Amino acid sequence: MDIHRCRFVPFKAAAINAVAFSHPHLAADSKFSRGAPARMAIGRANGDIEIWNPMNGTWLQETMIPGGQDRSVEGLTWIVGDDEELDNNNSNASNNNSGNKGRPIISHGSLRLFSIGYTNTITEWDLEKGCAKRNASGQHGELWCLATQPKGAVATTQRLVGGTMDGCLALYATADDDLRFQRLCRTPKKSVKIVSIAFQTRQLAVAGCSDGTIRVFDVRNGSILHAMTMGRDLLAERSLSFSGNSKKGGSSKDVIVWSVRCLPNGDIVSGDSTGQICIWDGTTYTQAQRIQSHTQDVLSLATSADGSSIVSGGMDRRVVLYREIAGQSSRWAKVWHRRYHQHDVKALAAFEAKGVSVVVAGGPDATPVVLPLQKSGFEHHRTLSHLPQTVPVASAPNARLVMCWWERRVEIWAFDTNLHEMLGGLSANASDTDALDRNRRLVGRILINGDANIAAAAISPDGSLVVVATVNEVKAFQLRKGPSGEMVITKIPVPSSAATKGSSGVVISPNGRWLALANGAENYVTVLEVVGADMKEGSQKISFRVKPLRLARLRRTVPHYAQFSGLGRYDRRVTRLVFSPDSKLLAVGDLAGYIDTWVLRGPDGILDGVSAANGENGEMVDAPNDDDADDDEDSDTSFDDDALNTEGSSEPTARASKWVQSPRAKQMPKLSAAPVVLSFSDDIPGTAAVTGESVGTANSLASDYVLLIVTATSRMYAFNPLRARLVPWLRRLTPANLPLEFCNIRDIVKGVLWQGPRLWIYGASFLFMVDTSVEPVVANSSAATSTDKAGASTPSADPPKRKRKRGDDSGAGGRMTLPGLVAQRVQMVVESAEGGGSEWVDVDMEDTKGKHSGDDDDDDDDGNDSESDSDEGEADNHAQQKQQQQQQQTQSPRKTRKQQRQQEDEKKEADVQLQKQLQSPQPQLPRWWHTFKYRPILGVVPLAAPSTSATASSPSTGYPSLEVVLIERPTWDIDVPLRYGDDER
Repeated sequence: MDIHRCRFVPFKAAAINAVAFSHPHLAADSKFSRGAPARMAIGRANGDIEIWNPMNGTWLQETMIPGGQDRSVEGLTWIVGDDEELDNNNSNASNNNSGNKGRPIISHGSLRLFSIGYTNTITEWDLEKGCAKRNASGQHGELWCLATQPKGAVATTQRLVGGTMDGCLALYATADDDLRFQRLCRTPKKSVKIVSIAFQTRQLAVAGCSDGTIRVFDVRNGSILHAMTMGRDLLAERSLSFSGNSKKGGSSKDVIVWSVRCLPNGDIVSGDSTGQICIWDGTTYTQAQRIQSHTQDVLSLATSADGSSIVSGGMDRRVVLYREIAGQSSRWAKVWHRRYHQHDVKALAAFEAKGVSVVVAGGPDATPVVLPLQKSGFEHHRTLSHLPQTVPVASAPNARLVMCWWERRVEIWAFDTNLHEMLGGLSANASDTDALDRNRRLVGRILINGDANIAAAAISPDGSLVVVATVNEVKAFQLRKGPSGEMVITKIPVPSSAATKGSSGVVISPNGRWLALANGAENYVTVLEVVGADMKEGSQKISFRVKPLRLARLRRTVPHYAQFSGLGRYDRRVTRLVFSPDSKLLAVGDLAGYIDTWVLRGPDGILDGVSAANGENGEMVDAPNDDDADDDEDSDTSFDDDALNTEGSSEPTARASKWVQSPRAKQMPKLSAAPVVLSFSDDIPGTAAVTGESVGTANSLASDYVLLIVTATSRMYAFNPLRARLVPWLRRLTPANLPLEFCNIRDIVKGVLWQGPRLWIYGASFLFMVDTSVEPVVANSSAATSTDKAGASTPSADPPKRKRKRGDDSGAGGRMTLPGLVAQRVQMVVESAEGGGSEWVDVDMEDTKGKHSGDDDDDDDDGNDSESDSDEGEADNHAQQKQQQQQQQTQSPRKTRKQQRQQEDEKKEADVQLQKQLQSPQPQLPRWWHTFKYRPILGVVPLAAPSTSATASSPSTGYPSLEVVLIERPTWDIDVPLRYGDDER
């Protein structure tokens, strides 16, 4: 595979300003919260909101809600509805839960997400559609902080309370699935800014202010019950008197209370601009302890569920852990501090559930870091990727174009020369990097008007059609070469019934004839037919048929109560869409793990095995058509809107082909985890099969398509979708047959590329190749040798595998282990063979009892037990064989010399044959290959189609050539403001 390594895409990760969990402490909640759909929301400076699923330490980025122009997320909070216990004796419940009849059913409360962004407006988000649901504002200043009122024993409705820049607490009601402003709780001073807020009880709110005070409000009547003063910043005043310069982040007079938290026992923890955290007695509201742990402002705090741990993050990049001193009531001590980030630690959030206890930290460096909380000091931290799970890069292999998008901007790059031709023609003074820079050039740019960022985009394989979608609208553009060779971009009208609804997923078929759109958790997928003669030549205008097609998704047997509890229908949100290589099969997957497939029926589609009865429930339905034309007033800078026309958009009277549900779509099983990759192989029914067949043998005809699915847990499945069966060679992709390096990767797979039977799998930090046509070599657990038919022992291709133990991880990194005793470096003086004298040489220290290295961190118990068991088994087998040999020698008569000579001759002949085999081994194709040198990887896309690639297939392997573009986005390329301590050494 030829790789173009590039970093030219415009994508830039934004700073993390807020982190919030829907259920921060599931382990401490009641039985109703067991199995609740816990999610983490991350808010960024460009308005994007990411929804993560912890998944017991897997950490899947399920959805990214795109932001918009001049938007910023500065605060996030969740509201969890009331859990209910339903009776399971009724007929409806018993039908859906026949195995649990009689047991109570827990209906989890609905989850609602709210955000603020330096305005006087609170926004509620619709997770099913991925857009704003409603907004509410009041007569107050900008909101700087936001908190949710806890539930009470009787009253369970929760209100939102925000702190404003004019010193007020703004109360918002959320009852009856609504959001409306109620009233204000004012402070005596209007110049005071409320920058942090937390609830001590349901009725008492603790607010950190910019004048160095912590105020306790009674939200029932708006009165101030207590005011705790931090004092003055004496160090700042002293530095001001000597230098005359103000300190970054705080005032020279007042202390800013950047963060406050409340412990379960009622005590209050505050972090301020002096770098100190203060512990306040929750009963007397007096200061109990002050700890100086930071050299600059403390910006964020987090606490454990039981109140035994406190974590603080500051402007000095430190993350500090505090623990309560045993035997001393309400006395705390600093345990350690680390620097995991390259900039300020602005956001902290704790999450504890069964087997999971972590703290997630974020800041301007845009990278979330997961830290162990309860097992701090026994586990490593884990850095999540700052790049999106959905790859914002696409390519047109037939035209050697690469398209990338970010916010409201799309760029199109062209690669002129094949990689082999380019590197072969380099001069002696030229470098590979310079040649790659000269090879690519920016040929087009599209700027999308409006305030919504791009949610999805796609480009046709021939590079003639580009479709860009936001949450509000869908836009299409035609690309063609101008008279002088430049690229001309022209806007194409999209039917208003599809254009005005927006989309969260876009895919174009390989032949460029069909466009599929998915919008959140809707029950259908919209398909548009592209018309226009000779689109490859680009001589005519491309257009869409006036009436879009709606392909209905299968109705799943989901209990009625489950659709209105927790996240509702959020898990039915479509995240992956893909067409088959011949554009006759469409497959989509959602977060719940369901796969829906449709086939094209007719003269241009699949005829055999698809009848009208098979598609009666999923036959295409014409969407309602609006007579109004698409009047988008875009002023995209790279083309002229006046060139817009409707030529070539005549509607035929009848359609020759129809999309219907696949005959066995209902038999496709539900996956155990959300699919992160859907990809079709090059197998087309009736043509030569390439996937899973042995290389060098006659390929049989493929009887079905091959759909590869990779889940969030890195489990791979391969289906024949028309028959709804697993492919026979899937056993080669089971965890037992995959390399140990792949099984131990914690990053989630982002994409897959096919090279005949080879799979190129990539993620944010890895690139793996697995050959599905090569049978895995089963290695013996006792020794890395295999025995052939003649009894000869030959080296095994794969060493014995030891599976990584992950059962005890708490959701962060792997476990820390003490280094084992290994042989140290020993040297001795020997006489030099050349010219006399002496020299130091290393002495090989062999470990007869077995080697132990730091790489086996996660294999302490299980691995050692399995090895000892295998050794004992070998000893028993050896003793039994020896005993049998002795019995045979005593019972059988002595052998004659002729028989002994015959056996000796056969043994010598076997040794000679074995020597010949060892001297001339048979060439064997590698089954897998991997590298970790590319990181972090934004995406990998094919650059040249197999039929148009300039490099011929390898005659020894028969694999088609593959040329790709690999895009990296390192963290040092993130634009961050000047940080504190840049002059440190």
